Amino acid sequence: MSLILFVAPTLAIDKKAKSIIKQRNLDIDVIYSQDAKVIMDVAPFTETQIIIARGGMAKTLEAQGKHTIVHIGAAFHDVMQAIEELVQKGCRRIAVVMRSNIIHDVRRHFRLGDIYVEVIPCDSREEINATIERLAAEQSVDGIAGCNIAAAYASECGFRHTLIDSSREAISSAIDEAQLILKNKEQQTLRLQQVDAVIQNITEGVVVLSEEGEPVFSNRLSHKVFGENFAAWKDEVLPRLQGTNGEQILEVGKTKILCHRIPLLVNQRTQRQIVIFQEVEHIEKNARTVRSSLYQKGLYAKMHFSDIMTYADTMQRTIQLAERFARTDANVLILGETGTGKEGMAQSIHNASRRADKPFVSVNCASIPPNLMESEFFGYVDGAFTGARKSGKKGLFELAHQGTIFLDEIGELPLDIQGRLLRVLQEHEIRRIGDERILPLDIRIICATNRDLVKMVQEGTFREDLYYRINVLRLTLPPLRERHGDAIPLLDYYYRAFTDGRSWEKAVTPKARELLKRYDWPGNIRELRNVAEVLSCYDDMLVDESQMQAFLSGALRQEDTDKPDQESIILPLKTTLPEAEREIIRQLLLRYSPEEVCAQLGISRVTLWRKAKPKE
Repeated sequence: MSLILFVAPTLAIDKKAKSIIKQRNLDIDVIYSQDAKVIMDVAPFTETQIIIARGGMAKTLEAQGKHTIVHIGAAFHDVMQAIEELVQKGCRRIAVVMRSNIIHDVRRHFRLGDIYVEVIPCDSREEINATIERLAAEQSVDGIAGCNIAAAYASECGFRHTLIDSSREAISSAIDEAQLILKNKEQQTLRLQQVDAVIQNITEGVVVLSEEGEPVFSNRLSHKVFGENFAAWKDEVLPRLQGTNGEQILEVGKTKILCHRIPLLVNQRTQRQIVIFQEVEHIEKNARTVRSSLYQKGLYAKMHFSDIMTYADTMQRTIQLAERFARTDANVLILGETGTGKEGMAQSIHNASRRADKPFVSVNCASIPPNLMESEFFGYVDGAFTGARKSGKKGLFELAHQGTIFLDEIGELPLDIQGRLLRVLQEHEIRRIGDERILPLDIRIICATNRDLVKMVQEGTFREDLYYRINVLRLTLPPLRERHGDAIPLLDYYYRAFTDGRSWEKAVTPKARELLKRYDWPGNIRELRNVAEVLSCYDDMLVDESQMQAFLSGALRQEDTDKPDQESIILPLKTTLPEAEREIIRQLLLRYSPEEVCAQLGISRVTLWRKAKPKE
């Protein structure tokens, strides 16, 4: 049974409707009926939602209020066709009498040459009959065109008459409108079902209350907490929520809930209220889940002490000391030159501590613009400043709750941020930008720097009180040149990682090997790793001493004044463009990682190695 029913008032319209529906392959039922029995004829169609009807039948069905009614109209073309029939019968003064819901866009009075036409829309059968009787008494017209009722009564009154039919275009238009309404109904029903499914399955209780405080809607969680008896809302919950739109923790039986009341305003007047609540136990469980999910976002430590490769006594003693520090919650300051592995040591300390299963947040203080430091460190609430996220944002310290935050390059912090950091260390609490609430924190702080903080304190660029706060436990990582016996095993380790297990010694000449063994690695482990990666790109050719010297930053470390700074690139005067490209890439690789070089030059990793490789 179709959801749309077409009720034809004439056999002609019945025939047209069936033809159109068949031609368009539509699922619409069609019946022929009359005013007196239309309700009885429609009754068997129990699944019908929309009825297409005309004139009095449309009005009758509409008054029932059970269905959506689409009216079949009669266009000006249909009226003119009926008038033409009457003219051919000799009529010169014609009245168009029919239901007002059929006529569309037809003027009330007009002339067609010597033909006078008066259009009289009526709202009921009685009005149609009365109109025709009046016209008969006045003898003002000699022909009547109209609907079924008008045509039948005109015949009884002795008028020449004709029936105004609905054209195929009018019928098609009504069918299109019915289909559009049905589609909108289905979409609305789907939306309501989706909203209901969401409300019923969310982890929050929802109760809609009338003006008198009686529940008029509630979801499943509400029934779980309160059962079927909602008397507790009026007696226990509402009195404690009145006068506040904020959140409040209430106890209902043995269950603690966090409630939030939202007034519904209609015409500036509160008519109903919505109370949304969560079980406190569920909130705490969610908090644990959220913090665990931080690991999936990269907020975790990868390295362990067992991952640190070393044979040097100095480094082994440093690791032993770090293992002792990991057993405590005291702040740690890690000192060392660039590239000595300060972050790897911080990760190892975290993974050996009681916080190993909690977040590890790594922050490079030098990489955050000064104007963004406060919002990045401490977060903000909705509307805190122009451009802020609508939902607000957690700061890095908040993300590290119950875990460890690693502040690399701590010496780069501005003095104002140093002051706020000092408060975090002293009070173990933060406040987001624009928020009134203070959030307690349980974090361990590990800091690292390659700068002389004591000298910075003396110069006034680093707070003395902050220095003593972070310098509780101190580790100094030895540079690679002081880790005797570590450089070559580390080089072999990284080279094998880049080449699927091949040995670096087979890729270089004996003199090149000696040069590597004598090299003091001023860039430490970071430089060593970069050199191993560069060598891996030359694994199909033997690297000699001159090429190896070009790879090493020591070739540029001259004692005279022509030493280039970090912002300069030195090129020989007589060099080709390809050679210049290779030299630029070589010098950049000595200072930055391959990823950073690709980003600076705007090229891919493949292009980088293709341009860096010498021409054979």
